Amino acid sequence: MNLLNYIPALDDFKNMYLSVRFELLKHLRRKRVIITLALAILIPLIFLTVPPALGQDYADTANDFVASNLAFISLLIILSGAIFTGDAISGEFEKKTGLLLFPTPQRKSSIFMGKYVAAVISTWLIVSIYYLVTILEISSIYGASGITIELAQSFLLALLYSTSVVSIVFFFSSIMKKAITSTLIGFFLLMMILPIITTVFTVAEVDPWFIVTHDGDLITNVLGAGNGGGFGPGHGFNLTTFEPELWSGIGVMSAYTIILFLIGIVFANRRRME
Repeated sequence: MNLLNYIPALDDFKNMYLSVRFELLKHLRRKRVIITLALAILIPLIFLTVPPALGQDYADTANDFVASNLAFISLLIILSGAIFTGDAISGEFEKKTGLLLFPTPQRKSSIFMGKYVAAVISTWLIVSIYYLVTILEISSIYGASGITIELAQSFLLALLYSTSVVSIVFFFSSIMKKAITSTLIGFFLLMMILPIITTVFTVAEVDPWFIVTHDGDLITNVLGAGNGGGFGPGHGFNLTTFEPELWSGIGVMSAYTIILFLIGIVFANRRRME
């Protein structure tokens, strides 16, 4: 098997750009971007408005505030990745729209890559808005000095974690027959199954460094303020004794991103319309 067959030639990049543009417009028409964008704005606003409403003070430091604010970012990333990627490949085969799309002069590999890039861009947009709202909150509470280098590191890690999430769901979309199946499997794998496996390994005193959701905790850990008592993958369990290491976590998330993307492209190209 020659992976070079799945890499677009220079002439294919224009077609891939068209696929990306089409997919982004499709997400907008289906209100996927609007829904996730609303969540990206409303969730961090809760941490701004609820403490004063309850007569409580904000955290002592900006990083403590951010760690709590970002407690739900992993959940939002998983939700966005599932929404934008779940039907990327399986939807074309399930709805038979591939009968119109695949016979075009554009290579299937560039079509699928365009779908993947569009899903990554959409997820990155949601993550960026979440952090932008958080930065505005920090500035209003702690001043510009509250915007630290650790926050920038957290943002970059969130973007990397997003690509690994998209690649995982993209892989399932490339092998599943129904879009709802690939979406749900990807979502529950990241949201429940992998965190449960992480807990099992932790109880057995085995470092779960190779589990991507465990490494996703770096998003808040780099702030040096704990996990903020958050909710979602890697949170809510009091058994955790292993903290992901920065460079190891970056390597694991990068490996999930690249390997599952390539496998997904190979399987998607080999599929035939039934």
